[in-house]
Formats: sequence, structure tokens, C-alpha cells
Amino acid sequence: ETEMASVAKAAQVPLDRVRRRAAELREANPMLGHRGCRLAVTYPEICEMQARAVFEAAAEAGQGASSGRPPIAEIMVPLVADMKELEILKKVIEDTAEEVQRERGVKLLYRVGTMIELPRACLQAGVLAQAAEFFSFGTNDLTQTTYGLSR
Repeated sequence: ETEMASVAKAAQVPLDRVRRRAAELREANPMLGHRGCRLAVTYPEICEMQARAVFEAAAEAGQGASSGRPPIAEIMVPLVADMKELEILKKVIEDTAEEVQRERGVKLLYRVGTMIELPRACLQAGVLAQAAEFFSFGTNDLTQTTYGLSR
């Protein structure tokens, strides 16, 4: 309840609205449900908000960098199973980067990749590599989904 009140205050929305949304998103089995990139495809504003936070932090860090080199932000799209999910969210991320660059008057350096957490993603890695600039392997989720185990 305290966390929801904090989110409501930060988002400047009524607490009841946050409670309703939390209830709508509650699941019996969140491991294989509506999470990761699937949640962001349904609610692209989540991806946009997170990307914006990373890009704004990178812009600030770049302005104060003693090396004179801006940081290279890495945005990782979680729980991707196929190329379409990655393409949709990569576009949201790129559009957000353009917005922040325009607003801040900076040039951002960034890469968009994905976390390989599903057996299907392993099998599709060659295809995903056409859009992903890096991979990270989520061994906990990958082990669980491969063996059908729950933590």
C-alpha cells in the first residue's frame, strides 16, 4: 500500500487508479504470463518511461564526464521470444532516444539488445541478431523454462 501511494504521488494520479491497475495486472503465474517485453508491447509507455530514464541519465552523465566521452547506454529488452516483439520495442526505444536528444540538445550513444531467457529465443538467436546489438543470457529463467521448473 505504501509503494502504491508513492507511485500515485510520483505519477500524479489518484491512489485508487494505481490500485485498480495493480489488480488488473495481477496474475496467478507471472513466470510465464504478462511480463517482460509482452507487458511493454501491451503498455508501450512502460518501455518509453524506462528508456527515457536511461537516456536522461546518460545525457546528464555525458555532460559531467571528466573523460569528455559520453557514456554508451545499453537498453536490454527482456523475455523476447520472436523478432516482432523486439522490433516493436526497439522502435519505441529509438523514438524515445530521438526525443531526449532533441529536448536536451545532445547526441546519445546507445545500443539495443535482448536478454535470451526462453528456449525459443535461443532457437531464434540468428534472426534476433539482425535487430539486437547484443545478447545477455538469463540463465535462471532459461533453466526454468527449459526444464519446466518453477522457482
